[in-house]
Amino acid sequence: MSALKRRMVAWTFVVAIVLGTDDSASAQVPGRGAPRPEVRGVVKSVDATAGMITVSLFDGRGGGDRTAAVERSYPIAKTAEVVVGGGIGRGGYSVAKEAKLSDLTVGVTVALTLTADQAVVEGIVAEGPQVRGVLKTVDAGKNSLTISFPGSSREQSSEEKTYALASDAEFAIDDGRGRRFSIKEGKLADITAGAMVTLRLSLDQKQIVSVQAEGPSVFGIVKSLDLSKNLLTLTLGLGRDGVGGGERIFELASDATVLLDDGKGRRLSIKEGKLSDILVGAAANVRLSADQRFATLLRVEGPSLPALIKAVDSANGTVTIATRVGRGENPEEKTLPVAKDARIVLDGNESKLADIKVFDNGPFAMLRLSLDQKSVQSIQTGQGR
Repeated sequence: MSALKRRMVAWTFVVAIVLGTDDSASAQVPGRGAPRPEVRGVVKSVDATAGMITVSLFDGRGGGDRTAAVERSYPIAKTAEVVVGGGIGRGGYSVAKEAKLSDLTVGVTVALTLTADQAVVEGIVAEGPQVRGVLKTVDAGKNSLTISFPGSSREQSSEEKTYALASDAEFAIDDGRGRRFSIKEGKLADITAGAMVTLRLSLDQKQIVSVQAEGPSVFGIVKSLDLSKNLLTLTLGLGRDGVGGGERIFELASDATVLLDDGKGRRLSIKEGKLSDILVGAAANVRLSADQRFATLLRVEGPSLPALIKAVDSANGTVTIATRVGRGENPEEKTLPVAKDARIVLDGNESKLADIKVFDNGPFAMLRLSLDQKSVQSIQTGQGR
């Protein structure tokens, strides 16, 4: 039976983990009556002999706010079930395996099912930590992956670490289109260096139990299009380390998704389009396949333009701006038409073009141009001097 089928079958046997705040979350255990309260957090200590567990609890819905974590100790019922897996905090399903209290180590994520009075632990679902980075190398002979993690600051270089793969490790490949069935089961041979990978580690953090791989995203300005060959050329910007730039050619997959953003930042601003809708000079965010051979998702929008507003003509619907051309050069002034339905945001509030007040040196604004770069689609600014 494939790994994906096992996950579906496991639904019959696995507790459904419903996340929430540490006091309001609850789980319905099949055949056991009313839902029980739950808490979720990270193991701080386990005393298997005394039957006690101390957990740093996550606050906020879904356990997302870890800055507000509080520690709490619970006695564990002698009949408590301890399992590994089961999909803590995920909408999918995963096979759970029986475990022991002694298998739980500091740093492991757990969901605790409590008695109705929230005094005693009746069940524990545990998962090893999750790490994310760029795949550097695949060693099929040693059954291992080497991952590069970015430095925490500009001054700190990236760090590499090698992990062994569990013999039954699962692989999932994300095609990058963001659709319901974009993630499919894969194998070790399907992942290549350069892919973004999310690893689920074992409880002892020594092995990889699952890998989800996806292609990287690349941002640039459209330089040229070759519709006959389905090719797109981007001019790339420099990375935060000053490396990069230049040009890169991408081949679009035959079923690639092209999204067009009108730049207004509204709920319906993004619509599906086709390669021929893209114009030179537009800003593009390209999502690659996991093997980086094809572009599978292309999101295109008009370029953003930081500038000082020099004049506003609300009657004629124009704005005059000054933009920096180069270091040490005088700013260049230009007048641009503003779309009739342009979005104007003033100090965080929806406003009108006429509400923008011009003073001696500004205000500073961020303008978003249309895809054809002929009009202003949105202006975000403030009135602070």
